[in-house]
Amino acid sequence: MNNISCLRCSIKGNIALQCSLVLSGIKPSNLLIYSNHCEGCISEELKNTGAEHMKLYTGKNDSVSIIFNREKLEKSLLDEENRKFIKQYGYEDFSVNSVIEKLAGRYTEFKEGGAEFPHEMGIVLGYPLEDVSGFIENNGKNYLYSGYWKVYKNAEEKIQLFKIYKDIKKYFVEQIENGRQIHQICSECREFAVRAA
Repeated sequence: MNNISCLRCSIKGNIALQCSLVLSGIKPSNLLIYSNHCEGCISEELKNTGAEHMKLYTGKNDSVSIIFNREKLEKSLLDEENRKFIKQYGYEDFSVNSVIEKLAGRYTEFKEGGAEFPHEMGIVLGYPLEDVSGFIENNGKNYLYSGYWKVYKNAEEKIQLFKIYKDIKKYFVEQIENGRQIHQICSECREFAVRAA
């Protein structure tokens, strides 16, 4: 990952750094933070990957979109415990588009200083409910481990999962640095996802 700072300058690099776990089929979604002038390139880079995107927030210079695998996100939103959790934040329609649209509104309110952080984002991003709840109950403190999220239960299992995540991300970034296209790498990375399942 020698050219990591260079990768941050390109939308392809940002997608590789921030969303390789979604593109490999291991996570339902991830956030993509990018310069506003790059917005038009996202759809092009995601072509033939099976991933979709929706914007959550537009700032003065940067924007935030959610890159997602519709099938995986639908499965997460079908989970009764996850539904019960996000329902307490005013969600009534659990379709992917409705949840993301509501999340976008709540995230925009947060970014503009008018609301607290929308913790249900953790569920949408595929974090285990036990860790999302643990984060809220402990105000982000007293965690057992901090990796791709703060872990409050089953730390050993999640540490192993984070190692797989790291391997996938490393491989994805190396392949981008070698000039490959995102859609070419996706199917190769899906074998890592099978190991993590």
